[in-house]
Amino acid sequence: MRTHVVIEDLAGAAGRLLASERVRTAAIAVTIVAALATPVTAGCKKPPPAPPKAGWIQQEGWAGACYYPDDYASLGPGDRKISRQHALEAMMSQWTGSRNDGVSFSENVTENVETTLLGRPEHIEEVSQQNAKYCSDFMSGKDSGWSSWLSGLPKVLKAGECNEPLVDTYFNYLDIARSWQFKEPMCQGNIVKITASAIDYYRLEKTGPWINAAGDETQKTDGSSTLPCNFEGCYRGMVIMRFTGDSGVQQIHPVGLEYTFTAPEHGYIEVMMNDDSLEDDVYKVESGLTHHTSITYAPQ
Repeated sequence: MRTHVVIEDLAGAAGRLLASERVRTAAIAVTIVAALATPVTAGCKKPPPAPPKAGWIQQEGWAGACYYPDDYASLGPGDRKISRQHALEAMMSQWTGSRNDGVSFSENVTENVETTLLGRPEHIEEVSQQNAKYCSDFMSGKDSGWSSWLSGLPKVLKAGECNEPLVDTYFNYLDIARSWQFKEPMCQGNIVKITASAIDYYRLEKTGPWINAAGDETQKTDGSSTLPCNFEGCYRGMVIMRFTGDSGVQQIHPVGLEYTFTAPEHGYIEVMMNDDSLEDDVYKVESGLTHHTSITYAPQ
């Protein structure tokens, strides 16, 4: 009886062991399947990004190629300058029609743009990037407005700049029979001292008194509707100045014998005599010599 029990115990233990082995084997199989299903990433590198397109590139269906500039930001100072030059040369070759790809702009336009960019090489980067977009639109058959954009570039690039500051002293003689004269450019912040000679005389009518650039102080022109200088401090016959800013705003200032002016914006100055009947004005003649009022613009 005991032998039978022992045999049954051994058989039960063997069964339990076999069942446990089946469970462990199944767990291992699941682990292997899970491992095979998991993508292996450790130790693998992502493929490098495609390099940006640069140079002459023609997409499928395009009528011609377009020039794509280098990635300027990734270049050192020396290479960046060289890349700008290459971009300008490439654009000019297309703009002037040298590539025979159906693109050709006015010679005046291309020369003006080239001159503007040569004086402002840092703008070549932005212009070349914009040009690639206009070109790609054009080559793919879209109405890109390429020509209008190119024609307006110089004005856009020069906006806010002043290339003609008042740096030299100018001297001339006032023509009392003419309106505004001696037009000279000024940049914002330029200061000019305008002087007129005190020893030269003229008169406004044949029987009028001889006066100099200070004007006839017996004839104030406040509120006049015909004289350019018509506020306090203005006299008939005095030398006056007009400043015209790039914004189109004009200012009139009495000069007389001397006046110092600071330009509030880029623009230009002119002078004349404060009179509305210039044809009657005559210089004084003494000993056969005719007086001539001298005008001096002196930068300060």
